[in-house]
Amino acid sequence: MRKFILCLCLFMQGLTLQTFALNKIPTLYIQTQDGKPILSRDEWKDQCVFSFVLPDSTVAFQSSKVSIKARGHSTFSKPKKPFVFKLDRDFGFSGMKPGKNWLLLANFMDHSNIRNSLALAIARQTDLDWTPEDRFVDVVINGKPQGCYLRTKGIEVGEECIRLHPGDCLLEGDDYRDIPTFFRTSYRKLPFNVQYPEAATPEQMKDIQNRMDRIEQLLYSGSDKDRRLLYDQYLDIRSFADWWIVHELTQNAEPNGPRSCYMHWLKGKKIKAGPVWDFDLAFIDVGVDREGNIRPSRFDLPDVRALTGDSLYNPTALWYDRLLKDPKFTTTVKKRWNQLKPKFERLADQIDRWDEQIRPSALENEQLWYNQAPARFDTFEHYTASIQHLKQTYLYRIKSLDKLFNAMK
Repeated sequence: MRKFILCLCLFMQGLTLQTFALNKIPTLYIQTQDGKPILSRDEWKDQCVFSFVLPDSTVAFQSSKVSIKARGHSTFSKPKKPFVFKLDRDFGFSGMKPGKNWLLLANFMDHSNIRNSLALAIARQTDLDWTPEDRFVDVVINGKPQGCYLRTKGIEVGEECIRLHPGDCLLEGDDYRDIPTFFRTSYRKLPFNVQYPEAATPEQMKDIQNRMDRIEQLLYSGSDKDRRLLYDQYLDIRSFADWWIVHELTQNAEPNGPRSCYMHWLKGKKIKAGPVWDFDLAFIDVGVDREGNIRPSRFDLPDVRALTGDSLYNPTALWYDRLLKDPKFTTTVKKRWNQLKPKFERLADQIDRWDEQIRPSALENEQLWYNQAPARFDTFEHYTASIQHLKQTYLYRIKSLDKLFNAMK
């Protein structure tokens, strides 16, 4: 049966190669064992056949023992599903560091297809400990083209991701209240989930909460002595500056939730901001209500704050309401911005290179999913206008932040 499925996958692959003949990115062919779509986030489809084919038709990887399922929260509700898959052996796609666990991001809400790639590239210019690699790929499932996807790693602990060991910790700031490792901080009432250690014990949870509460106590006490102790022993100020700069440059309002806001620390070390994640709704004007919800179509409501290319997007998110009142932190932000700005400026040319690389795929993707459902928050409905606008937005944002950051006291 497995040989039959492999032959079937190769046959389907041959049928769709002509479709992608002009493309400059690889194609990932996926054949499920039952031939049905992948629609569940809870159940893995095992024994799937995977073929990773380069633009010159070379088969770089093939296996009939791959598991795959859908993923995502709001993105899962869209017609074009994101996926997570597990290989039976380590493999590095297109020069990426080898691994077994991978994600396929659909970028359905982004007609340019590159918001996440640009944001991750921005983060890689900073000194944040780890930022996922990413590459574009066309995806075909059971012989049906699914369009252009972004292949990347998720936020996870491992040799090829965040390297943590017993005594270390990874937290996600997000409001998932239905999991056992959920807690809120004592002062700001910020929602966090303990991602590592996995299945944290009550004792570990208590220690983690105590550490976070101690940080808030020192940060919000108003004492200069306490803040010196905070920076000396508890909080890595440089990483929190870099992380905030990334979210401001990308115009990402998600930290107001907060949503997908990660922090980590090594045993006996300071807490650091990062990694960064989730930029589906970045590089756009939005409105944020008092609860941190993004409301793009309700700017007229009294509780909605309009955010544009001339605004700071996250001045009160997480602990930044207090950090941005501290001259030590704002001085660090200004210093880091002026060090990093030349790197950010050079990334504008990368947008053109991505455009050249994915244009045939992106246009095919547009035809596949056009009018299936509105892409939330996208200013333009077509790829060409969207990617051109993105570059203009990015260059304008650099100029705007240069004024805002350097005016800080």
